[in-house]
Amino acid sequence: MQKIKKYLLLLAGIMLVAVISGCGGNYAVVDENKPVPITKPSGLPTNPKILIAYFSHSGNTELAAWQVQAAVGGELLAIKTAEPYPKDGQDCGVIAKQELAENKRPLLAANLSDISRYETIFLGYPIWYKQAPLAVRTFLEAHDFSGKVILPFCTSGSDGIEQSLAAIRESAAQADMTTGLALHDIGNGKMQRLITSWLEGVRGEVDAFNKKRASDK
Repeated sequence: MQKIKKYLLLLAGIMLVAVISGCGGNYAVVDENKPVPITKPSGLPTNPKILIAYFSHSGNTELAAWQVQAAVGGELLAIKTAEPYPKDGQDCGVIAKQELAENKRPLLAANLSDISRYETIFLGYPIWYKQAPLAVRTFLEAHDFSGKVILPFCTSGSDGIEQSLAAIRESAAQADMTTGLALHDIGNGKMQRLITSWLEGVRGEVDAFNKKRASDK
């Protein structure tokens, strides 16, 4: 009986790792398309000056975006490609790797008509081969981020967010950018705590950017 319990616990751990890693992750895929079951909060607040733009393949980054919205308000925008990535993790990984090699910008299914009214942009994405999916760069390069602050966050099996930030800065050179957040363990409860802690940590960075912008006017 003890052996069976240990086996079930091990299997559950392997499945959770696969869920978090997603397309382009570092682990063998068991079911990368099964999102961690977190219920979307009800009665989410809105703030017309905050945009939460995110790209999500398996659903994990979307769940993180909901939690960001629950904490700060804002309007949600799902970044979607005109041709969806395959649901199968291996097939998706082949395309993602090829896009990175070619530095390709996939076409989006739709784009934001006007970004000017937003001041603060939360930008969420999964980590694929240590980078953001290139659809995120398509989105960034389609808009002028002058005078805006970007707060990047990602979901990942084990990689941090740091290696992806240089490309984000390149595609949105006009914006200021805070320290990013990498979410590895996104089980219910822990995600909210990690996001709350991150928001408290970057609040000073956002204030400093806003003060500098005001003084430059």
